[in-house]
Amino acid sequence: MRAEARARTGGILLVVLAGCSFASIGIFNRFAAARGVDVPTALALRFALAALLLWALVPRRHGVRLPRARLGGLALMGALFVLEAGLFFVSSRRIPVALTVLLLYLYPAHVLVLAWLLRGERPGRGGLLALVLALGGIALAIGFPATRLDPLGVALGLASSVGYAFYMFLGARLQRGVPALVSTLWISTFATLVFLALAPFLGGIHPALGAGAWASVAGLAVLGTVVPTVLVMEGLSRISATQASIACTVEPVAAALLGALLLGEHLRAPQLAGGALVIAAVLVLSLGDRS
Repeated sequence: MRAEARARTGGILLVVLAGCSFASIGIFNRFAAARGVDVPTALALRFALAALLLWALVPRRHGVRLPRARLGGLALMGALFVLEAGLFFVSSRRIPVALTVLLLYLYPAHVLVLAWLLRGERPGRGGLLALVLALGGIALAIGFPATRLDPLGVALGLASSVGYAFYMFLGARLQRGVPALVSTLWISTFATLVFLALAPFLGGIHPALGAGAWASVAGLAVLGTVVPTVLVMEGLSRISATQASIACTVEPVAAALLGALLLGEHLRAPQLAGGALVIAAVLVLSLGDRS
């Protein structure tokens, strides 16, 4: 096998592993909930631990200095990250983890609509096909549940995808010329500061946790945040962004498998078909991106 082919294969494998790592977020969230960790505490500790680890990964502090305008934008992204993560966490505690992830994966369709409305970028046939596939997939996923679904959990999952779409829409501009590791470091830092500011209004943060709870929170920070970020960064040094986005669509599938293996969740055939349509929609969007 040629060196170039080996590098491409290695890059795809790294990003696939990153998608599987991201899929662990819902599982660790459920484990944390079972050990009495409330959502504000879980998110605050997740971002704080992730920020500390990311700061440690940057060997030279002057390498993270950015202009004030760029830092202001990343601070806004940190706030959006807090909003999206909070909605996702609450949703995944009320409905199956796999379904929450599927709802989150509507965000490419929302990004398409935002680009159309705010930038005048009219979608082509591929974009419209992706939108139809995504909406049809979600209709299948929530229309034929194995058990009766909590309406609020579904609504929060949909809201999470909208929040993440705004996050990605803003990040497409702010991350230009900035290493992804550095931008993630600042976003995690600002997200931590946002949670510290909101803590008094959310009932406070309760870090006095048992060993099992701390293990779940550490899993959120390490396997759910830092590890996949590093893997995606390394993968992007070997493959294109389009290839990486396609490879990362393993996340919903991985989440479904983890939910079945570790939480005993069951999905019926229509829900599996809906998941396949959502993944197909993301693939169409990725393959249609020529920018």
